[in-house]
Amino acid sequence: MIRAATLVGTLLLLATPAAAQSFDCPTLYDEGDYAAAADCFEALADQGNGNGHLFYNLGNARYREGSLGEAILGWRKAALYLPRDGDLKANLKRGRDLAKDDLAPPGEREALARTLLGPYDALSASELLLVGAVAWALLLILGAIRFTRPLPGWGAGAALLGFVVLFGLGGWSVRSYTISQHPDAVVLAEEVTLRSGRDVLSTDLARLHEGAEVRVVEVSDGWVQVALSTGPRGWLSAGAVGLVQW
Repeated sequence: MIRAATLVGTLLLLATPAAAQSFDCPTLYDEGDYAAAADCFEALADQGNGNGHLFYNLGNARYREGSLGEAILGWRKAALYLPRDGDLKANLKRGRDLAKDDLAPPGEREALARTLLGPYDALSASELLLVGAVAWALLLILGAIRFTRPLPGWGAGAALLGFVVLFGLGGWSVRSYTISQHPDAVVLAEEVTLRSGRDVLSTDLARLHEGAEVRVVEVSDGWVQVALSTGPRGWLSAGAVGLVQW
């Protein structure tokens, strides 16, 4: 299913010089030319038009094309913008079920943590920022009113708004730092060797396959150090993975 929001992005191509400007991404997808449609969506994203619906469509096109790793990467990027989207979650689960490696997604929470952090996980970074900014503005307004006249319940209201400010702005800071410095990554190569060091002669630790999801620890000189959900850490060639970032 193609998301209609991408039609707006496609129209923007008419004003850009990129090679994809002659493409009509949804039409290519509907005609079954999934590789060209995926390239078209990627061109849109590369021009700065990336959004949740575009990455959702990109993931769908790559999945139809048969590129499981690229599909999961597209859906994971879409989830940065659309964390509550039911269709997206269903597609991502379908893709993960097809992956060869039995690895839990990075950062998957236990039941108690999912309950306690549910509100945080349900919001995107931009939504967290908006919540924090609105609460901060309301707190300033409440404080200004309090200085002009008595205001019953001022303390409780200020405390509640203060908590929301910390939740929103603090959550946005943590989310932004994590995505920029220690993002998740998806294996794009059909098979890649996890090594003990940044050298093809270093010890082989494991074999990972297309669609495997890992957490990035460090990026250095064409290599990416990753942590598996099962515990081990090792190095992968940077060209074999795609980073889940904006």
